[in-house]
Amino acid sequence: MKHFLIFALKSVCYDSYLYFSDALSKALAAAGHSVEIFSAQKEPPEAMERFAGQTFDAVFDFNSALPRLRMEEGGYFADQINAPFYNIILDHPLYHHDSLKQTLSDYHVLCLDKNHRDYVLSYYPHIASADIFSVTGEDILPQDPSYPEKQIDVLFSGTYTDYREIESSIGSAPSFLGNITKQLIELMQKNNSLTQEAALRFLTPSFEESEIIEETFPLHMQACFLCDSYLRARKREELLLFLAKKNVPLTLCGNGWRKSPLAHFSNVRIIDDISFWDTFLLFRKSKITLNLLPEFKNGTHDRIYSSILNHSLCLTDSSPLLESQLKDNRELIYYDTQNPDRLTGQIFDLLSSPKRMEEISQNGYFCAKESHSWQSRAAYLLTLI
Repeated sequence: MKHFLIFALKSVCYDSYLYFSDALSKALAAAGHSVEIFSAQKEPPEAMERFAGQTFDAVFDFNSALPRLRMEEGGYFADQINAPFYNIILDHPLYHHDSLKQTLSDYHVLCLDKNHRDYVLSYYPHIASADIFSVTGEDILPQDPSYPEKQIDVLFSGTYTDYREIESSIGSAPSFLGNITKQLIELMQKNNSLTQEAALRFLTPSFEESEIIEETFPLHMQACFLCDSYLRARKREELLLFLAKKNVPLTLCGNGWRKSPLAHFSNVRIIDDISFWDTFLLFRKSKITLNLLPEFKNGTHDRIYSSILNHSLCLTDSSPLLESQLKDNRELIYYDTQNPDRLTGQIFDLLSSPKRMEEISQNGYFCAKESHSWQSRAAYLLTLI
């Protein structure tokens, strides 16, 4: 039996971090291991000091800020715990540079995307290991494997951000930084397969020699984070706006949609913020869950597994990693973001073919129950420890 410590320190993103920590804890415990979880909702931060000097087989945290925490007498707090520290990052590593650059004695990183893993290995040589870890979701009614009744045609779950506000922030940035960010956006819009790091690499020769050097590349990536934010926000709004104009029946769940251009369409229903757990019930009620990967060129997202674990047909853009896990037209359906007209046709064809929708949904459900549950994720994690 192994002994693990999991931190649950953040409550942003609809409490998703707290859910992930709790779900991982339960899966490891169900596998016969001892798990202690520290929740910032239940205890003050200073209570973490009790773990100093204790020994665990591993310590986990999601999008962790713990690597930046230092003791008053010097040294990293995480190094006071006798255990390898695993930071499970849910975004591009550029958002976590301040945590990743810390030189903990036994620092490991888990990523949602193979490109993110390679980025960590390339630019943070002090990181002991970096691997892939696809965060998953929950079957809200595991005792009932039958196909449920559906009340929602097409669900999109996610936050709305106005890309025009991001564009304004880019415009008000220092000229050098603003210009780089604009060039990155233009290049990545022309070539949808480019990662931000590849785009910045491509542009580097056009800059003055002193402006970007190898040692500071991750810092420049972090400084250009608005490129990633802008592309995600714009692609999300433009795709959904296109579908709304084509009279696709959409249900949008997440913060901010009532302030979006989509709020004025009669075929668009908006559900105000709900808890992360309650989104699983929405998936169960939905015939189709539409997913758009957040600039993950070779990764996955928990929405995909959450939807298929709750008998919803997931319609998503693809990545090589995702295609290695789930088969097109059998366990889910992939679409091309560059061809929204074809996506519109795919949606209406599916809605007019309830038997086909049910068959793919159920295939996906049983595949996810076997290979993409938290239990399977915990088993995989144990092979990495």
